[in-house]
Amino acid sequence: MPEQNDDASLDSITAESMAAPAADFDVRAFARTASGNHRDDLDLSAYVDAPLNPQTLRALAYLRDIERATMSHLRGVLVTATHKDARVTAFLTTWAFEKFWIADALDAIVAAHDASDAKPETVFRTAGEHTIREAIIGNIIGVPMTAVHMTEGTVDEWLMQAAYARVAQQQPHHELERTITMLLEVKERQLLFFEAQSRYRLLHSPGSRSVTRRNLAKTPWPIGAKAQPKADTRFFYEYLFLSSPDTIATLDARIDTLPGQAGLGLIRKAAKP
Repeated sequence: MPEQNDDASLDSITAESMAAPAADFDVRAFARTASGNHRDDLDLSAYVDAPLNPQTLRALAYLRDIERATMSHLRGVLVTATHKDARVTAFLTTWAFEKFWIADALDAIVAAHDASDAKPETVFRTAGEHTIREAIIGNIIGVPMTAVHMTEGTVDEWLMQAAYARVAQQQPHHELERTITMLLEVKERQLLFFEAQSRYRLLHSPGSRSVTRRNLAKTPWPIGAKAQPKADTRFFYEYLFLSSPDTIATLDARIDTLPGQAGLGLIRKAAKP
């Protein structure tokens, strides 16, 4: 059952008390060793004799566009109390950098199949974005918004990692599998920070649990889907997840393990035809 909102607890965690989350994660080392341009590691010639099918290419193009939506999402995050945590801000900046280059690698694969596929401009503002409103609401809520953002990042990484794995399963292809493995290694390191931060903040604040639960329930998944054509998001779920109900169940079960977030059924609802 959802927890009752305890407004008095919303500020029970102060910025000063937040040094403990993800204590073993070295943000400075993460920034120093950030994964940049992957193009030198791609063997695009492997797709000449063994091209990907149209469904796989459409899935990769969607994943590319979702990864590119990070900057728009980040702008909304950093106008809230989350920006006051220097460690979180440093992580998110590097995270956005890595996701930009993940998107670039996917773009190279898609473009290798169609020379006419023009690389879209980087999106700095997406449809449905309400940064001013989000800033006002986020700053009224205060520090618990950081728990929301860390939990959103956790859920999104779980979903995206599962999506990449499903792409590889849907069309076995040696070079694609090798590239996806490389990209998943990048994303797994990002998840280490998100998940540790999320669990700590949710565990120690009833207010954070309540605010996070409300936000997760109304978030379009994956993050960035709000700016994509509904038909493309529908294809994303139909092609990658509806044929694998166990994957959906596993993702929702993982979300259930987050303090105060059990029973949301986020992926089941998002994938519902």
